[in-house]
Amino acid sequence: MSIEVMCNFSICPQLYQSMDSEREKFRTYIEKTGVMSALTDALVQLYEEQERPSDALGHIKKTLGSVTPSIQHCHMLEETIKEQEAIIENQHIQISELTAEVKNLRELLPHLENRGSEAGAGAVPPPATTAPSRPSNETPRNSS
Repeated sequence: MSIEVMCNFSICPQLYQSMDSEREKFRTYIEKTGVMSALTDALVQLYEEQERPSDALGHIKKTLGSVTPSIQHCHMLEETIKEQEAIIENQHIQISELTAEVKNLRELLPHLENRGSEAGAGAVPPPATTAPSRPSNETPRNSS
């Protein structure tokens, strides 16, 4: 018995129209979102390869940008992150030290100003305080 005989003719056209409507909606969706274009480009690129790759699906994934990084690459990135975190931690320490130095100098400044005003205009300026030594890789700051 064929499907045509089993199918009620009043229901089947609606079923086919519903399926066609859903297909058309999906086709419109993948065209609007760029999926169809990306897949077409990937397939064209595969077609234009001089030597066919043994892993066609892998080639398409690579073309679409869905390549998973290797374990070695992940380890390298993890090491880079650890190095950057150590640098950041050192910079936080330097910031704390410099902040403390600024605070000490601000506290010292009024005393030095009073000392200079008490001595008068012709007096010898107070001795300069020596700043703690900085690492050689630090760039000097401009005094503004």
